[in-house]
Amino acid sequence: MVEAQNRLNTSTLYALMIMAAIIGFAIDQVLRVVERSLTRWRYKDGVS
Repeated sequence: MVEAQNRLNTSTLYALMIMAAIIGFAIDQVLRVVERSLTRWRYKDGVS
């Protein structure tokens, strides 16, 4: 990403930024599922 920024390759830079955002969102969703499965007792009544 830094190389694309240094070379002013904006289309590649935007593509990499979008990919990073999608990967970050996917990791967040996976961690939420893991948290829910490990702390099932916290979500027993459907609150939180």
